Amino acid sequence: MRRFAGQGAGQIRRSSVHRPTGKLKQIARSLFEPPVTEAEAQAAGFELEDYPEPEIIEVWPDNEAALDIAMMIGTRWVYPAMGGVPLGVRWEAIYPLMDRRASGEAWDELHEYMMVIEAEALATLREFAPKERAK
Repeated sequence: MRRFAGQGAGQIRRSSVHRPTGKLKQIARSLFEPPVTEAEAQAAGFELEDYPEPEIIEVWPDNEAALDIAMMIGTRWVYPAMGGVPLGVRWEAIYPLMDRRASGEAWDELHEYMMVIEAEALATLREFAPKERAK
C-alpha cells in the first residue's frame, strides 16, 4: 500500500520569485549557435560579408557566474551511445565549478540559471544539428 498516494500536486510548492530568463537564453544561444560557414552562405546565394555582425550581448552582473561556467562546460556533456546531440550536461562535473562561485542561496540561484542555460543550449544544439537524410 502506498502511504502518500493521491496527494498529487497539492504538495508541490512553486517559488514565489519569478526571474526573467531572456538574458540567460541569449547567452546560451550565442555560445552554442554555430556561425554561418562560407559554404552555407554560398549555398544560400550570399557571401559571409552579407551577414550582419553578431549582436553584442550585455551580461548583467547577476548572470556573470553562470556565463563563466557555461563557457567552461567544454566536454562536460552526456552524449547518447550512438553519438549526436548531447542529452544534457554532466552535473557532477558542473557542481564543483559552481561550488567555487557561490554558496547558500546564491548557489541555488546559480543552479537555476545553469538549468536555463542547459535547456537553451540543448535546444540550440538540436536546432543546428545535421539532419538525417530520409532513406
